[in-house]
Amino acid sequence: MQRSGELNLNDKQLFELVQVFEGFSQASHSFVESYRVLEQRIGNLTSQLDDQARLLQRTESFLSSILAQAPVGIIVINLDGIISLFNTYAENITGLSSIDVIGKQYQEVFPIAVTEPMSALFTLENGSIIEQHEKELILANDTSYPVRFSTSWVFEENGDRIAVMEVFEDLRDLRKVQKKMEQNANLASLGEMAAQVAHELRNPLAGVQGFAQFLLEDIGEDDPNRVTIEKIIIGVQDIDRIARTLLEFTSPISPEMDKTDILNIINMELDLIQSEIDASKRDITVIRKFPEENIPVSCDTHLLKQAVLNLLKNAMHAIDDPGTITVELHWNLLKNRVRCRVKDTGKGIKPENLGKIFYPFFTTRTTGTGLGLSMVKKIIDAHQGEILVDSIPGKGSTFELILPIARIA
Repeated sequence: MQRSGELNLNDKQLFELVQVFEGFSQASHSFVESYRVLEQRIGNLTSQLDDQARLLQRTESFLSSILAQAPVGIIVINLDGIISLFNTYAENITGLSSIDVIGKQYQEVFPIAVTEPMSALFTLENGSIIEQHEKELILANDTSYPVRFSTSWVFEENGDRIAVMEVFEDLRDLRKVQKKMEQNANLASLGEMAAQVAHELRNPLAGVQGFAQFLLEDIGEDDPNRVTIEKIIIGVQDIDRIARTLLEFTSPISPEMDKTDILNIINMELDLIQSEIDASKRDITVIRKFPEENIPVSCDTHLLKQAVLNLLKNAMHAIDDPGTITVELHWNLLKNRVRCRVKDTGKGIKPENLGKIFYPFFTTRTTGTGLGLSMVKKIIDAHQGEILVDSIPGKGSTFELILPIARIA
């Protein structure tokens, strides 16, 4: 008799039930294996994604480093005209910090009209890129720098425009080189003209001096015209001296290098100028600031003496008593350079005359030929050196000789 609630299964039904459970068990095992395979695949994909992310991060860091350290200034502005990138070179050129610039409107940092084809703003407004153009990069503090620049669009992968990039390079050093080349060309032209004038002058001067000498011999010691003739002879001699100086200036200089001590050279010329100061009873103090060591160098002793003496005389004539002449000597043994500075507390040089002081015949003095500084520059150029000048009107001038003098063992 079957009890209530009991399941009465015959053998066949029981067998079929066991088969169902076995099929379910097999399906569960297969599902677990499939899950494990899927889990492994997901793990592999995750690892690959991590590798790709790290590669992308390294690539972005590499590109950012390139942009930051590129030897040109780079400014990127977004579609609203806001600066989003300002690299290291741009900081060096403008003196501005990327921290202070990024996030600001372009016009706030570089005040320029949008309609002028002189910046990234023009490209942003008109769509046209600018190729290799020159401009004065004007800052908000009214300072400016000559630069060569170009602009270009920055695109997304789908081709949409997302920013404008302005690339620029500093032209200040190039301008200095161009100015120096122009100055050298002018000096060469003046030199050729001066040589021709000096050569043409000497022949008639010799005739004038000869006739004046004959007249002087024919008249008596008490003749009132004797003083006039003597003045003529002195004037002719002065003109002849200038002509000879001109010919010397226009002649090529070939330094005869020899082993010497530059400290001895400078000290000897300082002793000469000190004697001249003492003889004239002028109130000028000479200060020497030299290193303790004596380093033998290779230079043309005669020419270097001439250059130093000319600078010292120039300093002495620039001073209204009382005053000071300071001579300093500095060595850079790593770069094999010597710097000799001659400072004076004289009248100084007006800014408009600074570019002319090395021209032949240019002088602001009532006496002199104006060839002293020209000769100094020629001597220093012949030594493959450089001469710099810094002057403040009313306070004095500093002339600096930079010589690539090779030490000799």
